[in-house]
Amino acid sequence: MSEAPRNATPDPGDTARAARGGWVEWLERRINLSELFSLITHFGLVYTPVDTRKPLREVLREIGSLPVTAYARWPQVLGVLAALLFALQTATGVLLAYYYRPTPEAAFESTRTIVRDLPSGWFLHEMHAWGAYLLVAVVALRLMRLFWDGLYRAPRELLWFAAVAMAWLVLQMDFTGRLLTWNAQSYWSTVRGMEVVWALPVAGPILAFFLGGRVVNEDVLIRFYVLHVIVLPAFYAACIYVTFGTLRRVGLSYPSAAGARVVTSFRAHLVDLLILTVLLFAVLVTLTTLLPFGFLAPADPYTTPAGVRPPWYMLATYALLQRAPVPMWLSGGVMLAAAFGVLLLPLWVRGDGGPRHLRRTRLWGVVALAVWIVLGILGATLDRP
Repeated sequence: MSEAPRNATPDPGDTARAARGGWVEWLERRINLSELFSLITHFGLVYTPVDTRKPLREVLREIGSLPVTAYARWPQVLGVLAALLFALQTATGVLLAYYYRPTPEAAFESTRTIVRDLPSGWFLHEMHAWGAYLLVAVVALRLMRLFWDGLYRAPRELLWFAAVAMAWLVLQMDFTGRLLTWNAQSYWSTVRGMEVVWALPVAGPILAFFLGGRVVNEDVLIRFYVLHVIVLPAFYAACIYVTFGTLRRVGLSYPSAAGARVVTSFRAHLVDLLILTVLLFAVLVTLTTLLPFGFLAPADPYTTPAGVRPPWYMLATYALLQRAPVPMWLSGGVMLAAAFGVLLLPLWVRGDGGPRHLRRTRLWGVVALAVWIVLGILGATLDRP
């Protein structure tokens, strides 16, 4: 067989194929991406039925061509958006922590230094604040989506437990972060929220012991700082890992998606994610620039400003504590039982798992949400205890 001359003109098709796959091969030669991707999927960080022992180019092509129900892609995108917002909160929080000092004398001054003296510090501070609101909203929407689709039943109980834990952790991160600015509104809002916490039976005294007392002072500020910066984000990251591991093991199932349109995984996981990510950051930048929270006066423990209320997610409990004709411990116990009832939903829900059972559970969920909204509106009208 004769060999081709060395100065022969290369085939244009071969050149185009080499150009398309050259960057993948270049990365594989230096990082061995196939083994890295196999390692990530082995530990449950990515859920995919594709054999990751193949070359990376074939793995990506197969993942992009997987069929995904069009109905099922939005809850997955909500979860990814929550992870992106958490990463954004972590990045901005680390930058803010560089200039923050967790003492009552220096907390307000350090926050004022960040907002007024640090270049673009006001934008960083406002983005962190609005990012917390959006993270709470996205996590709540994802939790409601899981409830609506019945993803609290076997074998996906762990997915529901992780989602509820993530919702509670997000609320606690928001609550502990409110006090760190140490201005009048945030300080007294935390005081109102702590009054709700102290009313909880059993849990209230335990929390008072760990926080160093029932007075919002320097001890509580330092503990809130540690919880907000280190402890709660670490638990939230652990819940993300548990969620990915559960998805890898059992996958997802959407009862109301029968006969729905099917799209490719590339469109569901990349195109939709890119569009929603751009919209998310556009909304975040718009809120940050057009609706800033402002910077109020420093906190005065001896002067209560008018119209102070606890955070919005505590307004329902606040209304029960202030207006219900029952003892305070009983009102707190009702709310605590409701919270644990949501967490233990997979244990007390019984049924055949059919459409009738799902409709009945949805009805109870809508009723509970309506009661919570009505109590929250009532709590928002209360200016003083």
